[in-house]
Amino acid sequence: MNTAAIYHRPESEYAFLYTADTFRIRLRTCKDDVKKVYLISGDPYTIDSQKWYLEEIPMKKSLSTLVHDYWEVEQTSSTRRLQYGFHIVGIDGTECFYGDQGIFAYESANLAEANYYFRIPYFHEIDRFKVPQWAKETIWYQIFPERFANGDSTNDPAHTLPWGSKAPDRDDFFGGDLQGVIDHLDYLVDLGINGIYFCPIFQAMSNHKYDTIDYLKVDPAFGDERLLKELIEKAHKKGIRIMLDAVFNHIGSDSPQWQDVIKNGEKSIYKDWFHIHSFP
Repeated sequence: MNTAAIYHRPESEYAFLYTADTFRIRLRTCKDDVKKVYLISGDPYTIDSQKWYLEEIPMKKSLSTLVHDYWEVEQTSSTRRLQYGFHIVGIDGTECFYGDQGIFAYESANLAEANYYFRIPYFHEIDRFKVPQWAKETIWYQIFPERFANGDSTNDPAHTLPWGSKAPDRDDFFGGDLQGVIDHLDYLVDLGINGIYFCPIFQAMSNHKYDTIDYLKVDPAFGDERLLKELIEKAHKKGIRIMLDAVFNHIGSDSPQWQDVIKNGEKSIYKDWFHIHSFP
């Protein structure tokens, strides 16, 4: 059995509250390497009195990729607490137990030891991931604004290249903007999409705009806030939702906050915004 391919992470896409009372649990194994997987689970505070570690629930192989199989099961708990581990049976006949402390040969694993199991302390409704119904019915079209269509040449940045004049490079500008998207909304409708996912549109120096300068301002090369509102309103009339990408965990080196740190060092009011190893 290829134990290196076995993987699970609690409180993630591998273990999450699916309904108010149902927890969905997944396990990854090497493709075509495992014959059966069982879930061993129960309330962490009743492992001694109820001996639930002697009971197993079979998991179902829910999907496969080129290199992995994924097993899945749903579990409930009357106390809304859950502790669990996996009994894995390989194609070659080997068996192992997988829990919070790692992978052990099944025959030598101390299943009665509570610390060997993954644990969900409590089923909190506020932690439950709720997918809106509209999201399940949305066909998304991702737009990299600088590369979609140039609808207004008056806002082109310096050194903008003629559309289609060469293969795009990492630092090229071709003048794509929000007006270009507005001009092609009927084209997007004809494609059958009903959602646009925009790469960042906020003010930045690059063509990709992930080096944001100001999260409250549309990049002038794309248009302005008025034009963004017009785009959203016209898209909504055509049944298209808009989602904006944003990367709030970092900003560009040209942002006024970082430039203030460069100028004022430890005296900058923004110094705690960043992970600074040393001054100056």
